[in-house]
Amino acid sequence: MKKWLRLSWRQERIFQHRPVWAKVMKGCLLGAFVAGIFMANLMGRDAVSNAGILNDYFIGKFQYGKVNGEDLFFYILGERMPLLLLLLPLLFTSVGLPCGILALSWQGFSVGFMLAAGIAKYGVKGMALVLAGLFPQYLLYFPAYFFACCFAALWRQRMHGEGALRGKERKCFYGAGALAAAALSAAYLAGIVLESYVNPAILKSVLRFF
Repeated sequence: MKKWLRLSWRQERIFQHRPVWAKVMKGCLLGAFVAGIFMANLMGRDAVSNAGILNDYFIGKFQYGKVNGEDLFFYILGERMPLLLLLLPLLFTSVGLPCGILALSWQGFSVGFMLAAGIAKYGVKGMALVLAGLFPQYLLYFPAYFFACCFAALWRQRMHGEGALRGKERKCFYGAGALAAAALSAAYLAGIVLESYVNPAILKSVLRFF
């Protein structure tokens, strides 16, 4: 009982510092999102008109072609998993938090860029198309990156900060870290499944208006 009370007390002290890194994380995400919008506008309509799902060839094939969910799953798995596999080990180091914030910021930049590019090419319809391309998988991707940043901050504090864990408590926290990594991987994989099997139907329903 005393051990758990000690752990709870330490956890309370850790999360007193949360507003600092949480504000940095949110600020970086917002800044990256705005930077993506700015970059798309700086490059001009012609340069961004064929970016991602805005590509005319992609739209034509997607409108009238049949999507093979299994093939799409393995394609997306190969595209997205390397980033997660690179990020996971780093979360257990002192650079895990900045790496997590960088990964989250890249997602914000990409979304901002694509939204600006979609509006530049199709107006409001372009924004709807881009948002459809993000749904519902980003309901899991973004929380997964947020969770990664939170875990990295907690890990650094528990292992290297003031009042760091020692002995058995440290070993127990390694086990908790393994469970957190598994939960993060599961959420990310679920996002890939949604992107492969659910998102195409949503995209097709929006593309009827193009």
